[in-house]
Amino acid sequence: MQANFADYSTGALKKIPWLIRLQDQEMKDLERVTVATIDHLREAKATNETSICFRSVNRVRELGQSVETEGMIRNLMELWDLAISKSYGFDDLRWVEESLNEEVEDGTDSDKIDEDEEPETEDSFSNASRLIAYLMGCILGRWDVRIALNPTLAPKLPDPFDPLPVCPPGMLVGADGLPAEANRIVSEEWLSARPDGNTLPPDGSVKNPTIPDSEYPLRISWEGVLVDDPGFNGDRPHRDDIVRRVREVFDLLWKDKSHEVEQEACDILGVSDLRDYFRKPAGFFQDHLKRYSKSRRKAPIYWPLSTPSGSYTIWLYYHRLNEQTLYGAVNKYIEPKTSEVERGIAQIENDLKAASGREATRLTDRLGEARAFVAELRDLREELLRIAALPYKPDLNDGVIINAAPFHGLFRLRSWAKDTEDCWKKLAKGDYDWAHSAYTI
Repeated sequence: MQANFADYSTGALKKIPWLIRLQDQEMKDLERVTVATIDHLREAKATNETSICFRSVNRVRELGQSVETEGMIRNLMELWDLAISKSYGFDDLRWVEESLNEEVEDGTDSDKIDEDEEPETEDSFSNASRLIAYLMGCILGRWDVRIALNPTLAPKLPDPFDPLPVCPPGMLVGADGLPAEANRIVSEEWLSARPDGNTLPPDGSVKNPTIPDSEYPLRISWEGVLVDDPGFNGDRPHRDDIVRRVREVFDLLWKDKSHEVEQEACDILGVSDLRDYFRKPAGFFQDHLKRYSKSRRKAPIYWPLSTPSGSYTIWLYYHRLNEQTLYGAVNKYIEPKTSEVERGIAQIENDLKAASGREATRLTDRLGEARAFVAELRDLREELLRIAALPYKPDLNDGVIINAAPFHGLFRLRSWAKDTEDCWKKLAKGDYDWAHSAYTI
């Protein structure tokens, strides 16, 4: 109230009718409503992966439905206002609300939302885009898919006045409670024995605290790299193809209904199929960037490094980046793909010798596309090796945009390409000499 009057002197404080104490019943009413409001706010954040309360997506709920949390929270807040009004002897607090509304109308509200920031909504589009992001996080070992299968495995959130947990309830963790590593995933026995998100099971209380990767229900890409590669003819996707991997999670969660749920998500997202959603600059990455933008800070954690046409993309998981990631991507993905396309070109050239008419025209067009594709792959390879040799030594303490800046020429979403290019120019000028990247480069 003091700040709302734009008066920071002690005179405003003296005018406030402070009570020595609340009546016992009034205190109980306030406590009950406050705890209920906090619980509902936490539950509303349980499907938002940017929240410390994140648990998992709700695989049971229809994508087109929304959770009616806002109205419930609003009702609780009204009860809270009534309890406060009663305790201070006011009829109501409408005069405070009217004053706050005037402040917003006058444009003096300093807590505005960025235009490119994802609003806190639960509409069908938001639910569908969050679902795809969640499945990708499961593949990369960020989220524990077992919690989507069995929500009771999620640890309870600590008391509202306790320290915040280090990891959200839905995160895949090791026995130390920190993000898991290969062959150090906690067992379901360990998850069930955990009292809350801040507390580990007592020493010796769990017989088998961890499991090998082979016992986890999903194959995890621990290197933090996926690839958009459906195969030379589009019928043999790479083992780490992003669409193939996402469909593995669909199959795990929805089994025989997986195709139906996938198609429903695509229909809501306005794409023909998942590959279209991942390839479009205004598709998955744009939605992801909005979700990870707040107060003019942009911090996406899944990065698409693409050829100019978007026909081939290396997806990097920011939290797993290291100085060997780019060399690994070139050796494991780009070079084998280049060899595959070169073999395909040789086969087309051989088939073209005996072809005629429409078949010859089709093969000629196909040959031109393949040659353009292999040229793009070679350019992508050279660019990644050039960046790796800077040398590129990512340090998470520098922040997302500084670590992403060297890749600005490989991002197809124009807004993000421009932001990272501007950052790279500032690095070159010496504006960020405090950064580890500036020192190593």
